[in-house]
Amino acid sequence: YGDAGIDISRIAQGQYREATRVSRSHARRGDLVFFMHGNHVYHVGIYAGGNLVLHSPKPGRRVRLERTWSKYVRFGRI
Repeated sequence: YGDAGIDISRIAQGQYREATRVSRSHARRGDLVFFMHGNHVYHVGIYAGGNLVLHSPKPGRRVRLERTWSKYVRFGRI
């Protein structure tokens, strides 16, 4: 986002606050996928379409493409 001139929070909860919510049925590739526990966002990835998300599982790990593993997700667009 920085390369595109967009300023966005570094942490998932901040990104969630800054994003425009979109429904799962209207999610597009490139939207953010927020993994929720109650009202708290614990992880964020980039939607790749077809119930797939690009994400880094933990610091120091490579980014990978995986199926969305939780039904408790919300989608947002920056």
